[in-house]
Amino acid sequence: MRISPNVIEQDKTINYVLNLKDTTNIQSIELFSKNDYFHRDTVEYKIENNNILFTYTMLYIGEFVVNVNFTYKESKTLNLYCLAKNMINLKPLKGDLHMHTIYSDGKRTPLAMCLNSLELGMDFMSITDHDYYEGSLKAIKKVKEANIDILVLPGEEVSVGKGDLSKPKGNGHMLSINANKSIENQRRDTVVYEKELEEIAENIKKDLVGKNIDPLHYARNIWAIDKIKEADGISILCHPNWIYHDLKYHLHQPLYKEMLENSHLDGIEVIVDINKKEEVNNLASLTYLEIKNKHKYLAPMGNTDAHDIDHDALERFTIVFAKEKTNNSIVDAIRNGLTCAVVKRGENNHQFMGNSDLAHYAYFLIQEYFPKHQKLRNKLAKLYVDELINNEHFKNKIENTKRRLEEHYNNFFKN
Repeated sequence: MRISPNVIEQDKTINYVLNLKDTTNIQSIELFSKNDYFHRDTVEYKIENNNILFTYTMLYIGEFVVNVNFTYKESKTLNLYCLAKNMINLKPLKGDLHMHTIYSDGKRTPLAMCLNSLELGMDFMSITDHDYYEGSLKAIKKVKEANIDILVLPGEEVSVGKGDLSKPKGNGHMLSINANKSIENQRRDTVVYEKELEEIAENIKKDLVGKNIDPLHYARNIWAIDKIKEADGISILCHPNWIYHDLKYHLHQPLYKEMLENSHLDGIEVIVDINKKEEVNNLASLTYLEIKNKHKYLAPMGNTDAHDIDHDALERFTIVFAKEKTNNSIVDAIRNGLTCAVVKRGENNHQFMGNSDLAHYAYFLIQEYFPKHQKLRNKLAKLYVDELINNEHFKNKIENTKRRLEEHYNNFFKN
């Protein structure tokens, strides 16, 4: 049983086409809202060529159920979703903005990580090597040369404390996404860098009195955020509850709280694969509740921090609701908090962190839209790999798969 469209604008009258193999012995068709306990409507319909046609206007935001009742057998159901007008033209895009390659401590090339992300159903991703911006540029170049259908944003994981990665300094790490230049490269003139830190420290020291934060130490974080913004990028705080080898948090926790409240961060990882320690992820997820109820709202992000292609991208990712699949649209969506971080907690169980309306919508999409989307993108990735490895050309198959992806999107969201 199929229906089109699946996602509908609130208060808009829609002509539905419900395809059913056997349209005999239909007793009635009902629609009801999952959100409004008391709502249930029986609709009038007609049958043409095994298609059931009916018209309906959804008044409530959220998930609806279409219930086809038969005289002699069990009912059949399918789910629809009603969106507010300001959401209806936003595309749900699935992505991972934190991974590493051979240009830092990863095990694969940038292109391998891009193809693997596509195989796992991602629409967008970023290579974020430690203090190395050029790895992401190599990925973008390779993807463009091979005409691979995945959006790669330039990225870099900035070691805010600077220096030997094995010796954390309590400043933590920060993702620079879509910046037009390297952040690390701007610290190479140490005289200029130290002078800029002193100026920042002088400006912020009065705000840090009694907070157990050294102004010059904290200035490194503010400097990194400012440089990312100057380069038109977005700053995302990484794994804030990562417990390092010395059994201390990688990020000085008073500094962490200050960043949530008073810095210009754009987002924060509330889900990330930190040595597969679920309790650490649970601690990070508390940040979402805190920024929602106490501090300013930052886009919640779910990333893998992948170092190889055997990572859990299917289990940790972000759904971004953007106007289109472009760098600028994704950046704007993150800046506006239009994200939902997702982690898989079991075979058919997910945890969602984001605005409650976005989380409900993300749940629906994972059940109804993304399975076919992922299957087609997986097929697409394998065709690209065959081309690259075997020097074979599968242009027609690739274009056909891309066309099926577009048709799936248009049928699901046609409005």
